[in-house]
Parts: sequence; C-alpha cells; structure tokens
Amino acid sequence: MYSFDYTNQNHILFLSLALIIIALSYLIIRHKVKTYLQERKVRKRFERGNKLELQAKSFLKSKGYTIVDYQSTYQHKYLEDGEVQYADIQPDYIVKKNGKQYIVEVKSGSQAISARNKSTRRQLLEYDYVVENDGVFLLDMENRQLKLVQFKSKMERRSGRLLKAVIIFALIGLAIPYWQVQAAIGLILLIVFFAERRF
Repeated sequence: MYSFDYTNQNHILFLSLALIIIALSYLIIRHKVKTYLQERKVRKRFERGNKLELQAKSFLKSKGYTIVDYQSTYQHKYLEDGEVQYADIQPDYIVKKNGKQYIVEVKSGSQAISARNKSTRRQLLEYDYVVENDGVFLLDMENRQLKLVQFKSKMERRSGRLLKAVIIFALIGLAIPYWQVQAAIGLILLIVFFAERRF
C-alpha cells in the first residue's frame, strides 16, 4: 500500500495543487449556480410582468377604455448645454374613454406599483410631459387597481402663488380707508392678473 510522505516535496506539491484545483472548482461551480439562479429569478419576474401587462388589456377594456396604442415609442426632445438630445420613451398603453385620452403604465411587484416609488413617479412624470394626454394612470396589476396620477405644472403652481398674492393685496386694500389707494391697488392687481394670463 502506498502512503503519503509529508517530507517528500513532490507529494506536498501534488497535495497543494489538488487542494487549489478543488477550491477553484468549488468557487467556479458556486458562482455559476448563483448566476444561473439570479438570471432565472429575473427571467421569471420579467415573464410574469409581461403576462400581467398583456392581461392589462382585458382589464382596461372591462373598465370601458378603448385601446388606442400599445407600447409605441415617443421621442422626448430636450437640450443639454444648448445641444439637442433625444430620448425614446415607451408607455404601455394609450387609451380613450368619454372623449379623453389617457396614458396607462402597468406595474407589478411590491415596490413599483405605487407613485410613491421614485422611479415610477419619474417615469410617469416624463410620460405626462412628453405625450399629449388628459391624465396618466398607474395600473397596479397585483391588486387590479387603476390609479389616476396628476402632476401640477409650473404654470399652475405660479398661478396659485399669484392668486394668494392678489388675495393678500385685496385684503390690504380693503383695510386702507382711502378710496384712491384702494383704486390704485385694484388697478395694479388687474394689470398683474391680465399680464399673467397672457403668459
């Protein structure tokens, strides 16, 4: 019977190489299995998402919406340091109901189904800005809920601030006892109001 000689250099070298090969084989196999399982998980998630996205068509029709478009590409044109740039966006559905046109983004999973999710919200905001619409819906296919998401435009926010300023000045004008000052404040407010409406 052959015994291992711990004093023989060749035996030690052979044992060291065998251990290195076994360790490397283990690490490679472990990495391959881990990668395969991760890819499989992602693939299943996308397959499920695609399946739910197709089911969304029936859901929208059952709610009285007419499908106008499905995953068409729209181009978003913007400037970066004065240079024109383009970005393609692809909303899931464009639908119509009662003469109004809506964008519908279909989501599944636990995070993306809410407009509180920053990625989802940014996506909806970009769709709202680029595609002509009367509203943007987030369709949560996990819970079969259609949620209308509305964003305030810069003009609406500015108009709201202007209205508050007009009300404050009007109240100040009412408190002043001189009719000439009240008339002047009223005239200034009218000029500001009509100037704002033109822009």
